[in-house]
Amino acid sequence: MTEQSAATAPVPTETNAIDPAAGADRPAIRELLAMETRLTYADCDPAGIIYFATWFPWMERIQSEWMVRNDLRQDTLLQRFGFKTITRATECEYLAQAALFDRIEVSYGIARMGRSSVRGEVRMTRIDDGVQVARGSITVVILDADNTPIEVPEPMRSLVLAALRDR
Repeated sequence: MTEQSAATAPVPTETNAIDPAAGADRPAIRELLAMETRLTYADCDPAGIIYFATWFPWMERIQSEWMVRNDLRQDTLLQRFGFKTITRATECEYLAQAALFDRIEVSYGIARMGRSSVRGEVRMTRIDDGVQVARGSITVVILDADNTPIEVPEPMRSLVLAALRDR
C-alpha cells in the first residue's frame, strides 16, 4: 500500500459519517445536514483559488441552517425558550486546494456536547472528485438572558443527544 498525504488521501464515500479517518481528535460523526455550493469570484483570490476565510461563513451557515430546520432559529430562542447561543470558537483546516467554480458539499454533524456548549463538525468536499478540501468546527455556548452560561436546555439538548447517540 502506498502512503498518501492527508491532502491527497481519498475520502470515504460513506454518507453518514464526517471524516471517519481523521484520528482520535476527530471521531466519526453522523451527517445531519449537507448543502451544495459552487465557488464564485467572491470566494477566491485573484489566482482563482479559494480565499482562506471563505469557509467560515459556510460553517456558520450550515450550523444555523441545522438549527432553523430543527425549529431553533437563533433570533427567536430567547423569547421562545429562554436561552440564546453565541459562537465561542471556530477552526478550519485546509486539506486541498479548491478553485473557482468547484462544486463543494458542506456537511454538518454534532461532535460534542459540554455542560453549556455544543461543538459541530463541518466537512467541505469537492463534489466532482470526492476530495475533502477542508474540515472545521464551530462551538456555540448557551446563555441565559443575563449572558450567563447555562446547561444545554431542551429542546436543543434532546436533538444534540440524539445526534451523538446515532453516530
